[in-house]
Amino acid sequence: MSTTLDYLRWRGDLSFEVNPFNSVDASLLSSLVYLPADKSAINHTLGSVAEKLHDLPSFQPQMHDETGAEILLLPKSPRLANIKILDWIDRSEKEPHPLQFTAAAFRINADTIVIAYRGTDSTMIGWNEDMRMNYMPEIYGQTVATEYLNQIVKQFPNDHFYLVGHSKGGNFAQYALGTAEAEVQDRVIQALSFDGLGFYHQVYTNPNFMRVLPKMKTYIPESSIFGAMLDHPERTLVVKSDVAMRNQHDPRRWSVGRDSFTLAPGLSSSARIIRHALIHFNNSIPKDKREETFSALFEAFENFNIDDINQIIANKLLGTYRLGRIFLSLDSEQRKLLANIFSDVWKSFKNNTNLFFRDNDYDLYPKSNDSSKAPIFFEFYDSDTPNLKLPQEVWDNLYKNKNKSSD
Repeated sequence: MSTTLDYLRWRGDLSFEVNPFNSVDASLLSSLVYLPADKSAINHTLGSVAEKLHDLPSFQPQMHDETGAEILLLPKSPRLANIKILDWIDRSEKEPHPLQFTAAAFRINADTIVIAYRGTDSTMIGWNEDMRMNYMPEIYGQTVATEYLNQIVKQFPNDHFYLVGHSKGGNFAQYALGTAEAEVQDRVIQALSFDGLGFYHQVYTNPNFMRVLPKMKTYIPESSIFGAMLDHPERTLVVKSDVAMRNQHDPRRWSVGRDSFTLAPGLSSSARIIRHALIHFNNSIPKDKREETFSALFEAFENFNIDDINQIIANKLLGTYRLGRIFLSLDSEQRKLLANIFSDVWKSFKNNTNLFFRDNDYDLYPKSNDSSKAPIFFEFYDSDTPNLKLPQEVWDNLYKNKNKSSD
């Protein structure tokens, strides 16, 4: 299977004038915003930043994975190496709300800029922010994403923009477009999300959001987990990946053919089962209970000086001990609800493992790889509006190009 890193090798010598910006380029910029850069990178090129990182002692542990391969390939791939960094922002805050926010602006040609939003890092602040997306239709980080878009658009008044992001960053990119003023929306070409979370109906049924749904596109791997969370009213494409399910969240491990992603036949059985398990969890435990329990859990992490997820997962024995102490520090009701949450998701997963052989609505679940041809997700995540339908004119606008190339 060829990947985005192979694409860098094949097509990295072609300028954007020769070969226009595409979804694979967008995914690469979505991954490069994870690099440990800061404002000092502004006005430098991606290639020069890569060369500096390559020799940085603190960066050496990352030189043994896909990130290391990117760093080695970038200086040799003028297509991305010559991209100028116009802005880079990195914020991490506990108050007034948890915020782990990184974004950057890249110039790809004389009149086009790509704004890339970073997904979740390993900090507990970032994970706390992610958990809030499960019970809050809108979070503080999304507002910051919109503010950042407004700032860059104002700073560069003569340009048009792509908004891109991976995971939470993809959600931020599309949220920023959907909540921006009309004059800002009109200057955005597309908002591309790579295995990003969807949205609650309160968000995507807002007229301002629906106005730009045709400009949004989401790519999810065939065994997606994070992309199966919440709803995707925007056009969604299912991409082929032959790595293990737990590794498919990384777009650098998706299949690429020439200048675009290779589409899978549809979502895998595991991804569909997880989708149903998550919906069941979302509908069976009240939002206020989830909020109360997760807030107590992250407060306990802070009390035990756990500020990075690697303190839990790097050493299994030590991590289990730390988790046990944290769990026991919660009050009995919180411990019970937390245990019920994980038990409920697991039970729902097990109960649906034979969903294709049962005589119920799951049998009708489509296997499409492109939501412009058939829905990829049937059920709406939010049970408050089980029969919610978007206005027909929105679907008409969204799918008016469905007979064109699917990528």
